[in-house]
Amino acid sequence: MITIPRYNALAVILFAAACTTVLQSHSLGSEYDQTDLLPTRLFLSTPAAAQTGIQPAVVRSPQGVHVEIRDGRRVVFTPIDGQSSLIITQPTGTTPVYYAEAAVRDGELRLSGGSAPGLAVAETYRNITPDLIERSVTVTARSDRRYYLELGWTDATGGEFYSFLGPEKATKQYSPSCSGPEFASRLPHSPQTFPFLGTRVEQTLYGILGDSPGMWENRCFMRFQPPQRRLSLSNGDGSPRRAITLPESIDDASVYRATFDGWQHIEIGQTQTWKTWLFRSPVRSLYDVRLAAHLALANAKGFNGSALEAILRNTSYLLLRRNLLRSESDYLFISGVGYGWKHWVSDGFWMSRGLDDPKFDAEAQAAVFFDRLSYEDNAQYFLIWSAIVKRAGGRLNPYAVARAYRFIRRHEKDGLYIPPPHLTPELKGFKTYHDMLPYEDDDAPSSNQGFHCGALMAAKELGFPVTDKEIDKAIAGYRRMFNPTGGYMATSLKQQEHVGQDSLYGEVLTFAVFGRRLLPDEMVRKHLETTMRIQSPYGMRIISKANGDLLDGHSGVYVFGGSWFLNDAANYLDGLIHGMDPNWVDDRLLWRLEKELVHMPAFHESISTVNGRPYGHHLYSWNSGFWWLRREVRKQLGLTGADPLESRLDQKLGVVRREGHLVLDPAAAQLRPKE
Repeated sequence: MITIPRYNALAVILFAAACTTVLQSHSLGSEYDQTDLLPTRLFLSTPAAAQTGIQPAVVRSPQGVHVEIRDGRRVVFTPIDGQSSLIITQPTGTTPVYYAEAAVRDGELRLSGGSAPGLAVAETYRNITPDLIERSVTVTARSDRRYYLELGWTDATGGEFYSFLGPEKATKQYSPSCSGPEFASRLPHSPQTFPFLGTRVEQTLYGILGDSPGMWENRCFMRFQPPQRRLSLSNGDGSPRRAITLPESIDDASVYRATFDGWQHIEIGQTQTWKTWLFRSPVRSLYDVRLAAHLALANAKGFNGSALEAILRNTSYLLLRRNLLRSESDYLFISGVGYGWKHWVSDGFWMSRGLDDPKFDAEAQAAVFFDRLSYEDNAQYFLIWSAIVKRAGGRLNPYAVARAYRFIRRHEKDGLYIPPPHLTPELKGFKTYHDMLPYEDDDAPSSNQGFHCGALMAAKELGFPVTDKEIDKAIAGYRRMFNPTGGYMATSLKQQEHVGQDSLYGEVLTFAVFGRRLLPDEMVRKHLETTMRIQSPYGMRIISKANGDLLDGHSGVYVFGGSWFLNDAANYLDGLIHGMDPNWVDDRLLWRLEKELVHMPAFHESISTVNGRPYGHHLYSWNSGFWWLRREVRKQLGLTGADPLESRLDQKLGVVRREGHLVLDPAAAQLRPKE
């Protein structure tokens, strides 16, 4: 018997009408003796609204209760084994889970009384919006166990299967959690960042979303099986324990080692909860499929102030991992599935800014290896990050912070940060994040210097003996890198013939965190005026000749003259900081956003300044900090209210806001690739 809580009279009428509709319209066959559509959306106020959206439907069989997902009269997803909604695999075998009871309380469908050997199981389903359902599976251990859950479904629509990468026409396995070169030879899974599986029926997408691998102990596996109509999503694969090593061929700084297996581990009395989401969206293209997945996850997690926030914060969230390599922290951010466990300070920093969560911020900051502090701008980032974590009440590793401070002061001369040789000293490279140029051992790259000024401010705030005079000296050194004849910030103090478009983002971060401008207004304005004349049709070249041409031998991608979004965006934000017309700044930012997002709703490692095509990883890590950076700059400038840039981009993407959530309207979209 299904129990119904006390609702008002209208709610009871809606429940009765919904059940009558289902019983009349859906035949389950002789093996089922009762079907009930439970009123998990009784908060809706009209009978018309009660008939819209996707809903969980309880199906009773002789074995017990399970669930299927329906869209009105259409059955969308059925259990993956044909009967039970959940499958639990343990070393001793596989158990289909049925439930003894189903009830609706506080707008949630609650299933209880499920079990597997040594485990008690329960589930809840609730509609976040009419088109978005949150499913939570709770497992409680009666004894110590290893297990994993099959959280996928069988598709009942006959539609075309999709992952975030595109249509899936053959059986294929993916993992967003265990990729990178250290895993490549050990698992049969291809890398993919977004745990999304969907089926498209004409212009409607039905999707399944997994949680961040960081919430699943780094175990997240997808399998598309079109012949069987299966969309498999599991939080383990049963693989045995093995060592994971990052040798010198992958990471020059050190050799890192950890162990990993394909099981979830639970101890007696412990309870674990696993979340997935199901959604529906109108779509007209692959672009829409990808954007719909983003909006669904953003609505589920509350990253839904705008499509820009959704895409960027989702990126941070999906790159969160449990930290296997350091006991000092529980979580870190990886740079991308293709990079595996490599953890640059700058990438971790910007992803933490995108996720904007003090808990994960402190954990990721504590995950930084000492050996990561000794090149490029990592030590400077680490000190600025330390100040932010401390402000939020997080704990710092005093030894790591002191080491970063000693490192930047040891390599400081006359206020200039002179990065030491790294990797192959004879090549004189790897001195900055964004280019492979050789820099003389006494040269100071401009991109590092902006962060150096902020790092000294952070060090002073953290209690180190830094004087205002020393900070002013570093700022003066930063200003010396401007080329007054060419009207641009040079890539370094000694390479004045090369324009450096990574030269200003250190100032922007310093302003966002400390509220202090480092450069004169006219210097920044002149740099941007020059940039407008020389930049490529697809954005600023990270490094170029004074006339905007590529350096000899450069290809226009990656560090060889490619356009990196966060640098371009920070340059425009620096114009805003220095008093340039906000409307002009937003126009330029929107133009650059269009170049970045026209191919897919994801930010890339870089885009080619020759043909505009994305290059490197999509859903790339460090761009995710732009949402936070823009917000903090506006806050420092006293700009309040809704961000007009985000509203304009929403309109371009065909994203509208309804009842506090983001909804895709493909018919209104303006920004799409030519197909």
